[in-house]
Parts: sequence; C-alpha cells; structure tokens
Amino acid sequence: MSAVPYWLQKQRKPDLQELAAHVGMKNYDKLLKPDLELALNDHLRTNKTRLENDRLASGFYKRLESPMKRERESGGAVSAAATSVVEEVKKPKQRRQTLKAREELEV
Repeated sequence: MSAVPYWLQKQRKPDLQELAAHVGMKNYDKLLKPDLELALNDHLRTNKTRLENDRLASGFYKRLESPMKRERESGGAVSAAATSVVEEVKKPKQRRQTLKAREELEV
C-alpha cells in the first residue's frame, strides 16, 4: 500500500467521487473517503499514460514528484544561493579550546 498524496487527501469526497467516475473506476460509491483516496491513488498510478493529460487528473500528476527532483531530471542548474547555503552547512566548526583553571596553571 502506497502513501496517498496530499492532493488527494485535501479533496472533498464528492470531488473524489466525480474524479473516480471520470477516470472509469467502478464500485467507488460505497467507499469511505480514505479508502476512496487509496483506490484512486492506485488507479491513477497504474493508468498514468492514459490519464496524465486529463483535465481532472492533471492536479494529481503535477504533484507526484518534488520540484527539486523535476529540476534535476530536466538538467536545471542549482542556484548560487542554494549552493552557498549547502556549503555553509557542510563546513565543520572549530572546537573551542578548553582553558585550564588558574590554579592548575600555577602548580
């Protein structure tokens, strides 16, 4: 069982039922909303080639991948600001030097 995308979760049940009817699902009338979300998720993923250009299902397919993943796959460059932030995070910080107490130094 796969996780249901947020786009399906935020839809109202009547909208999900309309989408299910539109994409050709059967026996969806008596399903509870979480079960309908799972059934639609599975149906839309298995019929991606047929439904990805559909006007009602397009919102589902637009949000399947993260924007960063799409950017990397399309060969887009990472911005200079993002690179500098990553470099700042990777720099190791110097440890503080421990100073000995004056009594220890005098002994």
